[in-house]
Amino acid sequence: MTTIIDSKAIIGQAIHNSRKFDDGDVTPELTQAGLAYLKDYSGNFAYLIQLKTVAPERLSTGQIRGILNCGRAEILRANDVKDAPVIPNGRYAIDIDGKLRFFRVNSPESGKWAGFTFVNEIIGGGFAEDRGFAIKYGFKATVLSIIGDDPKSAMARYGLNMGKCGVCNRDLTDEESRMIGIGPVCRNKF
Repeated sequence: MTTIIDSKAIIGQAIHNSRKFDDGDVTPELTQAGLAYLKDYSGNFAYLIQLKTVAPERLSTGQIRGILNCGRAEILRANDVKDAPVIPNGRYAIDIDGKLRFFRVNSPESGKWAGFTFVNEIIGGGFAEDRGFAIKYGFKATVLSIIGDDPKSAMARYGLNMGKCGVCNRDLTDEESRMIGIGPVCRNKF
């Protein structure tokens, strides 16, 4: 008789939002859930693809822990923005706790990151201005929800405060664009 294991449910119940699994977390039940997750895995993450070629009894506790952390990441990503509004790619300025903060939202439509939503907080200038610092689980949904209340205004506010287009991040050079916070080409697309 074969027992069907709901690996994601078992892993999901054991998740600690603030930390990854460590070797001490790898119980017999989680080991079985990790092996079931690996067996059913059909993605393209090289680490898991390589582990699928190893006999289950030969996997170390550290490898099981790695499998569990891959499942953890998948579950947290799925839960992270499932109720958040869909936000157009761009840069936004919003108030959080009385402080004006700047964010970049990027949701690739193709490639290996298609379907993911990345939110980076923009702090400082130069290279960091475009990349920013990644916003993780929980807070990301909050940021997307605030932006989602009025994305056009949040995007324009970014442009007004930074002097750059809220869509493409290019310098705003004409007076009308600076007043609106979005350049003329991007206004026609948005």
